[in-house]
Amino acid sequence: MVSSQRRLAGYINIFSVKCSKNGYTEYGKKDSYWSDMPESLIVSFIGDDRPGVVRVIADVVARHGGSWQESRMSGLGGYFSGTARIVISSDSLEALDQSLQSLEGLTCIIRQLRETSPDETTQKMKLDIVGPDRPGILQDVTSELVGHGINVIEMETEVRPASMSGELNFIADALVEVPNEVDIESLDKQLGTIARNLGLDILFEESAGE
Repeated sequence: MVSSQRRLAGYINIFSVKCSKNGYTEYGKKDSYWSDMPESLIVSFIGDDRPGVVRVIADVVARHGGSWQESRMSGLGGYFSGTARIVISSDSLEALDQSLQSLEGLTCIIRQLRETSPDETTQKMKLDIVGPDRPGILQDVTSELVGHGINVIEMETEVRPASMSGELNFIADALVEVPNEVDIESLDKQLGTIARNLGLDILFEESAGE
């Protein structure tokens, strides 16, 4: 009985040495079990805005057996940037990274996806801002949000001429995560004060997806 327990303990120790967190053995080669495990990655990229940028990246992902999941991409100021979630076999990670880094005119960064569970201690709210453009609008509004522990999940901003006057307007659409303990009515009043001081219209309401 004692010898069997010792043998079992020995097997466990060997397995613990072989199978590290990243799946590599002590000899630097991937264990066959870990090499078949799919990995979820976040790939961020930026480069000159030109036709075919997405196709080039998608070709690399497909060539290494990866599956393109959700993504966010946009062009701004002559550049094209984006972030995509990719699912790929772990034994193809290094080759994928090398191929992405070799793409001419593109800077790519790969990170492992951080798994998160739904947060029941927060609620999603929609924040819209419109008003005459001036320095500090976003700083003033986001400072108020941070003071209440509010996290910005998504945001799009732009400056464009008003349809009638031609005056430049700052426009922001955001989705934020608000802790349940925050007094929404009080926060809305504080945002209203900022809106009056800056000559803005600020709409703060529940997200349609909630």
